[in-house]
Amino acid sequence: MTRWLWLILLLLGIGFKANALNAVLSHSIFYMPATDGHTPYAEVYWQIEPESIVFKELSPGQFTGRIKTEIRLVNDTGIVASDRYILQTDPFPNVQAAQRQSIIELHRYKLPAGKILVQLYLSDLADPANTLALTDSFTVEKMADKPMYSTIQLLDTSYTSVINSVFSKNNRQQIPLSANFLDKWRHTLHFYMELYNTTHLTKEDTPLIQTTYISKKERSSPIYDLKQTDTLRRGDVRPLLGSFDVSKLPTGNYYINAVLQSKDKQRLAEKSSFFQVVNELPEDTISNANMADSNFEKLNFVDLNTTFVGKFTLKQVMAILVMIRPIASAIERDAIDNFEVRPDDNYMRYFIYNFWKERNPKDPKKAWEAYTDKIKEVNKMFRGELYPGYQTDRGQVFLRYGKPNDIITVNNEQGVLPYEIWVYNALPEQSLGGLFLFYRPADYVSGYKLLHSNVRGELRNPSWRNYLYTVSGSSSGNTNARAEQYFSGNK
Repeated sequence: MTRWLWLILLLLGIGFKANALNAVLSHSIFYMPATDGHTPYAEVYWQIEPESIVFKELSPGQFTGRIKTEIRLVNDTGIVASDRYILQTDPFPNVQAAQRQSIIELHRYKLPAGKILVQLYLSDLADPANTLALTDSFTVEKMADKPMYSTIQLLDTSYTSVINSVFSKNNRQQIPLSANFLDKWRHTLHFYMELYNTTHLTKEDTPLIQTTYISKKERSSPIYDLKQTDTLRRGDVRPLLGSFDVSKLPTGNYYINAVLQSKDKQRLAEKSSFFQVVNELPEDTISNANMADSNFEKLNFVDLNTTFVGKFTLKQVMAILVMIRPIASAIERDAIDNFEVRPDDNYMRYFIYNFWKERNPKDPKKAWEAYTDKIKEVNKMFRGELYPGYQTDRGQVFLRYGKPNDIITVNNEQGVLPYEIWVYNALPEQSLGGLFLFYRPADYVSGYKLLHSNVRGELRNPSWRNYLYTVSGSSSGNTNARAEQYFSGNK
């Protein structure tokens, strides 16, 4: 059951303070048949970490937790759905047993199409100061007049049952995962989704071919042969249940993808869902994998509370990810971009710790502190621009390559916007060094924007003259401009 999620986090050193309410919140979007089409509804579900609440002996030998629960779903017109009630856990003979139970709530709400904000407020009735506010947001799409998938919902548990409960669906009990996180004891990824609106397809389109697979990036190639292909009949609503053995996946970020094709391979619908894996595989298992350049991050797991990362707030963690992006590898930048879309406090902290451990295995804290000195330097150098120095174009180039060997600043060339040329005599990416051209657009109050560079992997803009020169006709070349002297012949 999902309670193992909390256990693995505790074992990995992500401690939860007793009586500090903790929970995770998630959602999935489905559609139900209606007379005027399909009505969208959301399954909103959350799991409360049992050790974070107070269990009281309400009757002899019966310890129970009681959580005041308020939930609101809001769009731009106001509240579209809400609930308010007292959640009472199952009673147990002692606190230790009560703290081992799974506390999972699920509610379904019919919703209009558009952006939805979920606001969940939890309060421990045994300790009024023990409260938690969680938010989630998503967009409800209108049902298209073509085949369409629901959310790919990750499941904690699924089994055949005729018992009626909030988790009942298609004569099964289906308990969703409240966090898209598979700990090292969870070797199977279970999932559920629905396919809609295939009845209008012709016989020539059938049988429909559905491919479900795991990838490292969204909708990229399958990995480790984690791929299933099925044929489907037409239907108004097609419930689809499946699973993958993910025991071979190293720790990292992944996607589960579903693609529907017609008989002649025309793509009809597709959907993806993000998830994370923690799996401490032996080194030889990873090194012998069939993906030598597969973008897998090599991660180390330690007690973060004993490291420099443990003191950061969530806001600081998000800021640090932005700070380190200029010096991150392509694989690391992909991970950072994923965090911007799907932030996960615990995994982001591990990422930051391992980022610096890769650069200084003996003292990652020292590597981070040395970098903060550079951050302070660029903030001071480029003070007064629209953003902190480390977020400016010049600041990011400085962080990535260090101080240039020469800077040519040009503010008064006729028919030319103000610009700077940064000269590097030698760079790791190319032995001949490189040039960076920054300019100040007419709508910039202060600061410079990167316009062009001849450094491999950086912005290359063959039309840089069209942006830099302001006099009509001069974009064909201004031989008097310093930029021409440096960049002519340096593509």
